[in-house]
Formats: sequence, structure tokens, C-alpha cells
Amino acid sequence: MKYRQFILILWLCLQLMQSTAQWRIGQLQDDGSIAVNSIQSPSHIADNNTRSAPAIKLREGYPVIFAADPVFKNFRNVSLADLDGDGADEIIFGVADKFFVFRADTLWWSRQLSGLARFPAAIGDLENDGIEDLVVLTGFNDDPGQIYAFNSRGIDKPGWPRDFDGRWLISSPALADIDGDSRLEIICSDLESGFGNVHLLRSDGNSYSGNWPVTLPNVPAVTPSVGDIDGDGDPEVIIASTREIYAFNLPGNVKEGWPFNNGVTKFSFQSPILTDLEGDGLLETIIEGHGDWPLYLNLDATGQHKEGWPKPVPQGQWTFHTPTVIQYEGSPVILTGRPISDNTARPMLFAWRPDGSLLDGFPIVKTGGLEGLITVADIDQDHQPEIIFPSNMIDSLGHGFIHAYELDGSGEVPGFPLKPYGWTFLNGATLGDVDGNGLLDLAVLTYTENEGSAHDSALLYVYETDAPANDESVLWSTYKGNNLRNGNIVLGLSTSRTIHEAPQIKLFPNPTPDYLRIESNHSLHSLEIFTSTGHKISSYTDLSFRKTINLTTLPVGVYMIKINSQGGQAQMHKIIKDQ
Repeated sequence: MKYRQFILILWLCLQLMQSTAQWRIGQLQDDGSIAVNSIQSPSHIADNNTRSAPAIKLREGYPVIFAADPVFKNFRNVSLADLDGDGADEIIFGVADKFFVFRADTLWWSRQLSGLARFPAAIGDLENDGIEDLVVLTGFNDDPGQIYAFNSRGIDKPGWPRDFDGRWLISSPALADIDGDSRLEIICSDLESGFGNVHLLRSDGNSYSGNWPVTLPNVPAVTPSVGDIDGDGDPEVIIASTREIYAFNLPGNVKEGWPFNNGVTKFSFQSPILTDLEGDGLLETIIEGHGDWPLYLNLDATGQHKEGWPKPVPQGQWTFHTPTVIQYEGSPVILTGRPISDNTARPMLFAWRPDGSLLDGFPIVKTGGLEGLITVADIDQDHQPEIIFPSNMIDSLGHGFIHAYELDGSGEVPGFPLKPYGWTFLNGATLGDVDGNGLLDLAVLTYTENEGSAHDSALLYVYETDAPANDESVLWSTYKGNNLRNGNIVLGLSTSRTIHEAPQIKLFPNPTPDYLRIESNHSLHSLEIFTSTGHKISSYTDLSFRKTINLTTLPVGVYMIKINSQGGQAQMHKIIKDQ
């Protein structure tokens, strides 16, 4: 440990010798590279938050340093997932052309890759065999781009890796069970000279059907999302090219009303989120855009603007941010962001209601914007969620920022921002429990940007908190809301502690081969059953205090049940259908 600390101190000294001793702003370019500009030291705005600071400390043994690509850095941070079933999350990420999995603070396994792994892996049980699998895409250099599928021990899955004539595979893949067979399909896109293809692959790597891939006339530069947007029982694939947003059905045809294209808004790196904002069984598509008319968009199932939308990005600022959508005090909230290109304090983070109005206390006005990951959790145990986000700014000593602001509009949490060394720009904090102690940890990936140098580094930080790591406290933990990266978000778990006493609900037997019994001390209004990828398959109403549900027709697998009480609260429960 002392040797590791000595190496870290020596490395920091060398980095500081290269520093320009100025504050700097990062800006993402169209080609995915990062431009850096010096700015004057900003004038910080004091907030009015008088709450006590939460206990947050850097975990022993961190940061860990890796060699980074000098041009193309990481997007959207790391993944956290319990791959070995021991109750603790592994830390999963790529840096340059290597892929790493850390367990118990040490390297568990790694793989050499062809191409660069810039985006986080998608993680899910591809074959429904009870073992988590990892799918990662590569590209962005002269090596052939690949799509890799590893089992939890780092072994190639049969039929993998795949490539498509060596073309770059960009963004993250999305995983979803599109046909109800309890196996996950893989949706991804490639890039070829100004256009690209959208692929729908089976778990063995073969194309889903002869209708796939579909070719787009422009570059498909976002992580796709998957969900039944129009309530017809079949999921759609939602993906944006640089000029349009498409909705494809399973035969690979464009849905009526799509693509969305206003001729002036463009899309790159902003990935769509799908969720039912109005409780009508239809999914809205929420996405951000840049170009000549940068917008925050909320589209209905036919690709049309919802009432009160779109919202222009202030000052016409380009933004490559992916939105976060949560349930707060019984209603959906859409969180969007944008970068700041100078040292001026400007509106940079927005909290929208579905009707397009802003929550009280928003937007957040500060120096330094964001285009990275917004996560949400109660990290200070005040029974209110906090918004955790990075910055596109670093200070004169090369430190980046991880901010935490109260969602009630009362300002930044005392003790924040955290200041890891390196840029947090385009990444952020992924939330989980890396040691299985039941308490929340923040995993942060930063990087150096030494322009003109062939040597850059990535740094992995882990911060420990005293907050619980449970579903009630953590509302949004990772890029696109889940490790499947499919952007299909089921809202409903209220964070309010004041509206009603929570009903006590029992579900048994669980696992079950046939029938599930539900009992509650409160009258229940309705329940809905979803696949693990968010596809609603059945619903029931007028439950009273108990209900028996016949599950014999469902395939073996994991399902989510959303139970709504007569008092207006909702709870999510996981059930397992076995043989």
C-alpha cells in the first residue's frame, strides 16, 4: 500500500509539472474528441444550504491509475454489478483498448480489446442461465471495431466476439427481451463513412432476422433504447442518427409518424430515455439535441411534441447530455443539462415536470456545466434525494468536480463538490455497494487531457458514504438508468415520506412455479407485471387486500411487479418464476 501511495504522489507531481496552472473548460467535438480552453478563475456563487455535511471519504487504495488514449476518453463512467453473487458490486469499465473488472478493490480479470472501449458495458443474463454477462463495443482507432460478450469470469461467450467488416461500434449496446423468450437480444449500431447500421442480434451473436440490420442515411451516434412506446404489445427500437430520431418495429420498419426531423436539431451521444410520464400505458421519448436549434425534447408515441415541449437550450448551447428521469413526490421529473463554455455562472441543470414547467429552485445556476451522468440518491440521509453530477471544468491544479445538489432547490450539499484529480467531464458518479456492507459508494472515473502529449491517464476513485444502498434511497444509479442500457424506465417508487404510511405487502411463494399470493395491510388498487427489461405483460385492478395470480403461462425468469395502493403509493417488487 505504501508503494502504491508513493507511485501516486510521484505521478501527481509529474502531472502538476505539465499543468498550465489555469482553470480550463472542456468541450466535446463532433468527432468525439475533446477541446480544452483556458478560462479566468470563476466567481463561485454561495448557496443557502445550512444542513450538516454527510460523511463521505475516499476509500482506501484509491485512486487506481491506468494508461488512457491520448485523444478519445471515456464517456458515461463505469458500471457496477454483483457478478459473483457475494452481495458486493464489481467495478466494470474499459480504458483505451483494455477492459477491467475489479473485485474487492483488486483486479479480478482484464481483457485486451481490438479498438477502444469508451462507453460502459451493458450487463444482463443473455441466456437466462442465472449468470450475468457483459457486452461491450469498441471502435475509435485503426483497429477493427468489435462487439464482445463475456461471461462474468471474462470468458468469451460462444459465437463472440463479432465484427461488421471492422467498422466502429459506437456508444453502448442495449439489452432487451424483445420476443418474450426470456433471452436477451442485443441492439447496437456501427459507423461507416457518414452512415451506419442498426443491428438486432440474438444472444448467440446471429442476426435476429433477415430484416436486420437496417441502414440509416446518417451516423447512428447514440445508445439505442427499447420499449413498447405505443402499447401494442410489441417493443420498438428507438435510435437517433445525426439528423433524425427513428422508431423501428421488430420487422425493421419505421413506425408511423417517425422519424422525427425538424431540419435543424442534430443528435450525437445524447441517448433517449423511454418512460410513461402520464400513466396511460404509452411511453414518451425524452432526448436532448444540438445543432442550429439545440433542444430538450419530449415526444409522444407517434414522434410528435408533447404539450409544453420542446424546450430550447439557453444561449443555443450545444449539449450532448443524456437525460435522467425519476419519480419525485409522486410525479415524474426530467433532469437535463448543458455545458458552460466560459467562467460565467449560467443556468446549467434543469428539473422539468411533464408539462414543461420547472421545479422550484431550478435551474441550477453555476460556473461549469455538464454533459455527463446525472445520478440521484439520498446521500445525506435527510429523506430527500440529491442530484449528483460532474463538471466540464477543472481548477488550476487539475482537479475536477463531483457536485451534489438538493432536489428540493435548497442548494449544494455541504462537503461538496468532491475534487478528484482529472476531468470528470462526460462521466460522473455511478452508485452502488462495492464491499457489500449495505452502504452507498460512489465510483468515479476521471482522466487527464494533456494536449499535444502522447501520454494521458485515467483514474478510478471510490468514495464511501453512510447512506443506505437500497432501492428506496437510490433513484438513478447509472447511465440510462439500468445496466441493460435499454433506457426503458418504469416509474412508480415514490420517495415521499409524508403522503401516506407505506402498505406492508407480502408476496409468496417467491420463487414460484405457478401461483403467486399477494397480501397487504392496506387496500390495493392495481398491479402491473413487467419483464426484467420493462415490457408490461399484464395488469390487474380492484385487488382489495389480497390476490392470487396465475403465472403458469409465463416463461421461467425474473419479473417486476408494480403494486399501487388505494392511497396512491406504488411499490416495486422482484419475483422469480421457476420450473
